[in-house]
Amino acid sequence: MTVTEPVVDGRSGAASPWREAALGLVFLALGAVVWVLARGIELPQRPTAVSPRIWPEILGIGIVGLSVLQIVLAFVRTHAPDEDTEPVTRTGLRRVIGFVVVVVAFGVLWYYVHFLISGLALVAALTWVAGGRGLKDLVLFPAVIVVVLYALFALLLKVPV
Repeated sequence: MTVTEPVVDGRSGAASPWREAALGLVFLALGAVVWVLARGIELPQRPTAVSPRIWPEILGIGIVGLSVLQIVLAFVRTHAPDEDTEPVTRTGLRRVIGFVVVVVAFGVLWYYVHFLISGLALVAALTWVAGGRGLKDLVLFPAVIVVVLYALFALLLKVPV
């Protein structure tokens, strides 16, 4: 049995190409900002094998490239209704907004406290927003994730936190 999407005013429920292109334009602007800010990172006086701006530049270029691809694909591919796509719900929208708020709060908190504390708060808050409620979900899982990240980046790779 197949379910067809309702047709309203001659349009199906598929996303319009302009809406998909608008999302690509938003991320194109974000990628351009990241790229420009990365170009402003000062290089050290002594030559190094890898510049400190290499990863931010790659990230900015990657965002710009994928955004351009999103914009092009929005107009090139056919827009058949996707049977696997679920409609937007209030719960889903709250979770997306929650994730963004938690990540921004993490950035502010990390400025004032050590990564171990802010990282633990980040992972616990993201787990809570995603629906985790138990002791293992909100304490044990974040602790393991933060310790692994700290060991990898701070201890093994010597990235300053």
